[in-house]
Amino acid sequence: MKGFYSQGLPVLAHPLLVQGTFQHATSSQVASLPTALVHLHLDGLQVGHAQVNIMDSYFQPYFPKGSYHFSHLAFNLTTEESLLAYEKEAMGLTHFLSSFSRVVLFLTTHSDEERGDLFAGQIDGKPVASKVSECLQLLFNPLTRIVRGADIIFNVCGSVVTVQESFNDLKEVAHK
Repeated sequence: MKGFYSQGLPVLAHPLLVQGTFQHATSSQVASLPTALVHLHLDGLQVGHAQVNIMDSYFQPYFPKGSYHFSHLAFNLTTEESLLAYEKEAMGLTHFLSSFSRVVLFLTTHSDEERGDLFAGQIDGKPVASKVSECLQLLFNPLTRIVRGADIIFNVCGSVVTVQESFNDLKEVAHK
């Protein structure tokens, strides 16, 4: 039986009548610990309609004022100057978010289809990929205090999991 049909025919002669009236709450709030969503994304990557933005719009009304925070953190890890700029921004964010009990990190970048390496940034407009373990170490080191115990969601191309070496690196970083 599938729904109100059996073998393609309606089981009931008439639709069910629901007694009562439709009601919903005029406001809602999650009784929750302070929560932060952080979107780490490749600098220059268009992220305007990313899934994480949809989640932010959805979650925001359910948290009391001050107990929810959403932030974007762009990265380009390819030059010493851009790496230092990222580290400075990441450490400032880490300090700000240290009082949040729950942190969810979203990582959005591309990956090399053949090697499974993650795009770490650009030099002269050309993408630069690095091994998964190296890229994640550079990304997560300045965020250490908030990464421990955080949920991390990867919005990356499938080669990160289909290329065995990259997938092994990913699992190794996840266990640290």
